[in-house]
Amino acid sequence: MESRDGVVMLKITLFALNLLFLVFGIELVWMGASIHLNLYPISLLAGKSISGVPAVLLIVGVLIFFMAIFGIAAVWKENITMMKVFLILMILIFFVEVTVEMFIYIFRNQVYSTITDSLEKSIPGYAKPVHGFESKLETLIDQLQIQFHCCGSHNYTDWFKTTFGKATLSVPLSCCINITESCGSRVSYQIANIHTVGCTRMMATWIEEHFSFIRGTGIGFGFAQVIGIFTSYLYIKKLQDDYIPSY
Repeated sequence: MESRDGVVMLKITLFALNLLFLVFGIELVWMGASIHLNLYPISLLAGKSISGVPAVLLIVGVLIFFMAIFGIAAVWKENITMMKVFLILMILIFFVEVTVEMFIYIFRNQVYSTITDSLEKSIPGYAKPVHGFESKLETLIDQLQIQFHCCGSHNYTDWFKTTFGKATLSVPLSCCINITESCGSRVSYQIANIHTVGCTRMMATWIEEHFSFIRGTGIGFGFAQVIGIFTSYLYIKKLQDDYIPSY
């Protein structure tokens, strides 16, 4: 009876851990999709993909989700073979997670550099006709400025160094807090209705917040995995001790 109580306790613990793994897997998928959607415009401006980490987060999130589903089934059935497979999967994903954390750190520095270079090169081309590309360029810059509530690369004065700014003494409408027909005009005299912080800083802050969240939850998940690995080992041992072969 005491042995069976131990199995039940381990079973409950593993169920709780697998529910946590399910949540973490869904969170990684959501985070990967969010980062991809928000950084997609800057990747178009840069002319190169910076979707490495979002793709990795999506893949790892899906793997963790299905690992948790498999783990719940293995625990429920009290199947020794399935539990051994689950234990191996947890160990493998633990090392994958460590690799992903290192990859994210490298990727973060790459994204900062890409954002700065792309905006500094793209903003001067705003409203310049270049074989019909100006419409796409303007759309991407406007999308970034509206999305991140920013203006210019470093700050709103970047626009006064461009052909567009010098000719109109204005910033794009996408810089405005409340967008109206002439909200970007004569901003050198009135900046109350525009975002003054540059997009490089706002995007870097957004990325740092998301990556800090990923790092924090990743550490928590890694700790839960260590507990899960140890608990799974004890559970397998208990099942083996209680197993009575039929003849």
